[in-house]
Amino acid sequence: MPHYSNSVQFNCASNYMITLASTGCTSYLSKSLAVSTYRRQALRFHPLRNNQPESDTLQQFTWISEAYEVLKDPVLRARYDQYGEAGLKHGIPGVYTEPVKYLYHGDPYKTFQEYFGDWNPFKEFTEEMTREQMENFGRKDGRGQMKKAEPTVVKLMVTLEELYNGCIKKMTVKHTAFDKDCQTTEIKEKTLTMVIRAGFREGASLIFKEEGNQGPNVIPGDVIFVVTALEHPFFRRKGINLHHTEKIHVGQALLGCVVEIPTLDKRILHVAITNIIKPDYVKVVRGEGMPDSCNPKGKGDLYIDFDIIYPDKLTRKERIDLEAALFREGEPLKILT
Repeated sequence: MPHYSNSVQFNCASNYMITLASTGCTSYLSKSLAVSTYRRQALRFHPLRNNQPESDTLQQFTWISEAYEVLKDPVLRARYDQYGEAGLKHGIPGVYTEPVKYLYHGDPYKTFQEYFGDWNPFKEFTEEMTREQMENFGRKDGRGQMKKAEPTVVKLMVTLEELYNGCIKKMTVKHTAFDKDCQTTEIKEKTLTMVIRAGFREGASLIFKEEGNQGPNVIPGDVIFVVTALEHPFFRRKGINLHHTEKIHVGQALLGCVVEIPTLDKRILHVAITNIIKPDYVKVVRGEGMPDSCNPKGKGDLYIDFDIIYPDKLTRKERIDLEAALFREGEPLKILT
């Protein structure tokens, strides 16, 4: 879940537009924009989605819910637009037969459940509006449902070391956003922060809901970061396993050797090879692969294969010595001159 700053403070007596938007878009909110804005703000300031005491966020959550209740209701909205919040709550000056004064029921969780159809703020809510919401807050022609803007897809380039150890990445993206008049749009930049867990795989997606392009009568689009790994000079990744090709001399292949492997967390592995290394030989080092992002205790393996380097030529003496060392008595090798 993306991290939000809750430094925005609302004033209970403030303009409902300002309260619901809280993003600088304060002069006008259409019905459809009020609906989509409430969705975003309710999830943003829901007390259960914040690492703060409920008392610190409940008032903000309540003001947002009250503003939404007024702006989405045609009758209350008309009274508010004409007479302001004071006229809505305390009556209209000079009018003897006044409509019933508005009083918010005071339960923002009820408002939340009525909108989303569920009290749980962590549930994966559908992006499409319900039939009832479509009828009340759809496009002006009353047909169909509000569409969502196309997502903004960005490649998130990371090193293999970052995928192994985990890291925090910040990315600045451009998006279309409403100007202060809430009717025209302009290109703006925003910086999004994401946590890359140890073991993330290439192709994994990090989705920031409704942080993308805005537009009239559409739900803001998502920003999707696709994890893309840079090529590593030493390792190749296959799932949670790492692969490395070590170059060795033919003498090491025959006599054994100790291979030094620099790990992605800056250790040095000393891997002893005691077997004769044949072209298809693979040394497996258990538990030295990639972390498993789905299992904190799980880890892959390291597979080492070998590229055996042969000399370009041998002297006659070296050939004779090799014959003596490698071939048994009775199995002579004819030395070519």
